[in-house]
Amino acid sequence: MEPPKELVFSYFSGNATPVQQRVIGDWLARPENQETYFAWLDEWERRFPQYVPDTAEQLVQFQQRLERPSALSDQSLRPVADKGHVRWRPGRWLVAASILLACCTTGWLLRDHLLYKTISTQTHQLRSLELPDGSTVALNSQSTLRIPRLGYGWLSRRVLLTGDAVFDVKHLPNDQTFVVQTADGLAVEVLGTEFSVRSRHSRAEVVLRRGRVNLHYAADQQPAQILAMKPGDRVTLNEESGLQLQAKADTARFAQWRYRSFSFNATPLGDVARQIQHVFGVTVQLTDPALARRTLTGTIRAGSSNELAEALAELLNLRVNQRGQTLVFSSPTEPQLTQ
Repeated sequence: MEPPKELVFSYFSGNATPVQQRVIGDWLARPENQETYFAWLDEWERRFPQYVPDTAEQLVQFQQRLERPSALSDQSLRPVADKGHVRWRPGRWLVAASILLACCTTGWLLRDHLLYKTISTQTHQLRSLELPDGSTVALNSQSTLRIPRLGYGWLSRRVLLTGDAVFDVKHLPNDQTFVVQTADGLAVEVLGTEFSVRSRHSRAEVVLRRGRVNLHYAADQQPAQILAMKPGDRVTLNEESGLQLQAKADTARFAQWRYRSFSFNATPLGDVARQIQHVFGVTVQLTDPALARRTLTGTIRAGSSNELAEALAELLNLRVNQRGQTLVFSSPTEPQLTQ
């Protein structure tokens, strides 16, 4: 059955009971319900937005006033009596030069705020947004997307990403390309397709679900690389080996954080711990190195790192403690450390 919208909203807020979570999970497992799920997720995020002061817009208006003083209202200007020729003194030139230097320095330091609109997500927060050209982006927690304020959609479609995101790019009549640039030096170039990009801690990953993309990678003291991806391909990037292609990857687990779903297939707990760190931005510690070799198979739906950690502890018969932004897994037989 379809759960009521209020129940799903309660799930987004982290207030759903385990039984309610199971009802929502069974409903979401059917593909025909996923569109409704994302529509409600977008509605919930719009109802509870993060307040971010748009200081950049005010700075743009201030810059325009400096550049076009004639645009000010004539009423704000007072007539000045003609007192004859006024001789400029060196001190006045020095003051004017100091003001000009200060304005140029401020503009340089704030150039990123003036040129780009920045959208960020916090820990445990997911966000969906539509770009001006009709493309859509789903941002994972602790991710940042920078979009040009001027010229997007007619000069270029280039965005800058740090973190994890899923892009569904709209094809335009003029065949204008869409480019995702990461801090790793990787550029993902597409016309219209769906793909995910991860760029964290000097490592990047691109998974292509449908369409075609071209990857461009340039790094210091390394030859430039260009790689064409086909649906089902997975490409990883690290500083030592560059781009590494894995054809026919398992895209069934494509960006599962969008669905708050995590699937494992004989996955070592050490890999699971790294996935929790990447998705939720928390630190995970295993008190015994042997725990990292224990494997897990199954699917867990969790809206937070705490929910996922508690489910893992129950399935593997472990103990988990939270210390701020750190999750510590240990065996039940180990002595429990004091906080």
